[in-house]
Amino acid sequence: YQLPGVEAIDVGCGSGILSIAAGKLGSPYVLAVDIDPESVKATHENAAANGVTDGLEIGSGSVAEIKVGNFSRKSAPLVVVNILAPVILRLFDAGLSDLVDAGGLLILSGILEEQADGVVQRGIDAGYTLLEKALIKDWVVLVLKKQG
Repeated sequence: YQLPGVEAIDVGCGSGILSIAAGKLGSPYVLAVDIDPESVKATHENAAANGVTDGLEIGSGSVAEIKVGNFSRKSAPLVVVNILAPVILRLFDAGLSDLVDAGGLLILSGILEEQADGVVQRGIDAGYTLLEKALIKDWVVLVLKKQG
């Protein structure tokens, strides 16, 4: 998936690896959020160490904080989440779909193979189409496209 010119949001950024990768692949703006203060700190440190600070907004929060406008963007054409399936399902309940622009992509990873179908169904119920499902050992990544 091509990123030049595509803004992104990384929910549950952890160490910042997905945010940093998006920046290095040409995303002009990436919002990286996490509820863990240590993850926010690590993302700042890792972004600086990798020379990815321009266009990177890092902060404490999750879906709710983005939706209420605590950051400079409330949505983006690309949203990435690398968290276990039960947390992804809770993020859907919190309004994860609102963060993805119409026609945008939601890339979900950190999903155990046996939990993938439930996440796919939740995405379909939220108005997405499954574009791709990839498996590496027991772990699944899903690429969903928001209708609209």
